[in-house]
Amino acid sequence: MDDNGQQSVAPAHTHRVRRERDGWDGQPTSPSRASTATGALITCMESLLESILDRLSEGKEISISWESRRSLHSRNGESRRQELRFPGRSLSEGQKFARILLILQLSHDALVSGTILTKRNIFYQHQDLFDNQRVVDELVDDLALTLGVNRDDLNIVASAKGLVHGPMTIRLHDGTAIDASLGDTGTPIPVARSISAVDYSSIRWVLVVEKDAIFRTLSSSQFWRTSTVGPGLIITASLLAKGYPDLTTRSFLHLIHEQRLEMPIFVLTDFDPDGVNIFRCYRFGSDALAHESTAYNPGVRWLGVRARHVHDFDTALKNHPPPIEGPSNGSQSSASSRASIASTTSRDPICRLTSRDRKAVKWTLEKAFVRYSEDPEMVWLRRELQVMLMMGIKAEIQWLDDAGNITEWLDRNIAVILSSDSPF
Repeated sequence: MDDNGQQSVAPAHTHRVRRERDGWDGQPTSPSRASTATGALITCMESLLESILDRLSEGKEISISWESRRSLHSRNGESRRQELRFPGRSLSEGQKFARILLILQLSHDALVSGTILTKRNIFYQHQDLFDNQRVVDELVDDLALTLGVNRDDLNIVASAKGLVHGPMTIRLHDGTAIDASLGDTGTPIPVARSISAVDYSSIRWVLVVEKDAIFRTLSSSQFWRTSTVGPGLIITASLLAKGYPDLTTRSFLHLIHEQRLEMPIFVLTDFDPDGVNIFRCYRFGSDALAHESTAYNPGVRWLGVRARHVHDFDTALKNHPPPIEGPSNGSQSSASSRASIASTTSRDPICRLTSRDRKAVKWTLEKAFVRYSEDPEMVWLRRELQVMLMMGIKAEIQWLDDAGNITEWLDRNIAVILSSDSPF
């Protein structure tokens, strides 16, 4: 019963379904263990739906106990439960209840039939109920939070946005085999829940790149095969705005880490506020989906671009400035025009922080580093942002090509980290 004497039909915290770890070790997932976890979730949903129908048949108001990501406490990741009623105290409350009920039913049907739904399809098939795509996205994530499971456990996923390229074979539960080495544009990353086995035998490292242009350059040149540190896997989630990773890509990386703890996973981003936050999202999870068990990934390392990389290159240019080309072409080389990063003539792909950049850095330092604030890597990231502010500059990944050869830089820096015990 809630405070107003109404019966709450949502499962309590003690009845939440907790996700079992399937056989993510490169071997086929045990059908019995996978079906047990899914069966428990289906039972939970059916109990909830039956309770709702019973209350409706009795002509009584329904109240469900609901959790929202918006109420997540930024420090401890816990949320406050709220009572959601139908018909409700307002039109918007009744509408929200109807939306949740539909998503719950669709998820139940997908689990029973073994099919996968996309959030985009839910929106387009029910546009009369949902105002926009974001409403569907938020309610699906909130339903997973309320039930105590990961979003993928609902068999509702986002459309594929991540790409993978390299000598990896992925086998799905439906018998399909995906060869990620084919072509030169990458293969869409499948939902982790659909994967039964992965062949890692030819992979020594994983590189996640922020930008699509860099991913395509490395893929077309087959860096994953020609690298001097051995064959590896290249991944990007750059189809999303500003390169921030989607849950499917993060879950895939989490799967890799769980199956191969020794496999190094590197992240390459711009040296700017977004770049630092993109790495933070891969390593510690997003603030919005902090409750997801795949959010925290201790296997991820930030390869660069970092403050010391920019500083070292600037120092090298000061000590050994490139020759100025003759007057025949009427201009200096692009490298000589950037002889000092600290100079006022600095320009893309290295340039000064804008006022927006400075505000973003300060906001991140004040707000976004609350969770895991004592973690050594989080402390180190704070220092990187503080140095960025002091240097007053930012650098794009493309700068690595201008500074030399990006593949040589990658080989050198990956080798350094592989030979070091430090995660930094």
